[in-house]
Amino acid sequence: MIPLVGRISVWGDSLLKGVALDEIQGRYATLENSVTVQCEKLGLRMDNHSRFGSTITKGWRNLTQALARGVECDALLIEFGGNDCDFDWAAVAEDPSAPHVPHTPIEVFKRTLGDMLDAVRKKGLEPILMSLPPIDAERYFRWITRAGLNKENILRFLGDVGHIYRAQEQYSVAVTNLALERRCRYVDVRGAFLDQPVLGDLLCIDGIHPNARGHTVMREALETYLRRFLPGRRDGAV
Repeated sequence: MIPLVGRISVWGDSLLKGVALDEIQGRYATLENSVTVQCEKLGLRMDNHSRFGSTITKGWRNLTQALARGVECDALLIEFGGNDCDFDWAAVAEDPSAPHVPHTPIEVFKRTLGDMLDAVRKKGLEPILMSLPPIDAERYFRWITRAGLNKENILRFLGDVGHIYRAQEQYSVAVTNLALERRCRYVDVRGAFLDQPVLGDLLCIDGIHPNARGHTVMREALETYLRRFLPGRRDGAV
């Protein structure tokens, strides 16, 4: 196979950081063969600035500082939303009738992502947006309530467990829509996951972090897309 030639600046959260749940140790750890590591084995240089637990507002602050210093790359991959769509579940469990909002309200998320695209393009760089892998709402509900948070109160707030899936999907759809509106390069990782026979086989028991197999699916989607425009192709494809 022809190696991929290029330098990608990566900005995201635990997804692109390569964090997964070590089910034996019961803690989060970085996968040895995460999506970015797999991409490097294809020949790419991946400058990974992703951070565990990062929201888009935190990522925007870090990206702003990096752009001011200067970023050298063939493309800049942006992935946020998984932490932005989440809630303070302890607060929800304490008082489900209170007006709880996600860590980053959807309108703030969309506006900040748009600001990111503008700033990256002003520097003459090529941004790539990435949709979010789907989550398993039932697993995540069991995960957040495993330590004793009031399940009944959280369910009262949600209405149904599927609300968790729909809330996360809303942020992924926002990424997709913005890519279309701004004519931005876009990798449909969510579609790649949904094409798989059993979604649960690609996720950790927490229901939100892709496992090793999930990272391979992400790499395949990213590789397929990058081979269409990065330099180094010998077949003339763009």
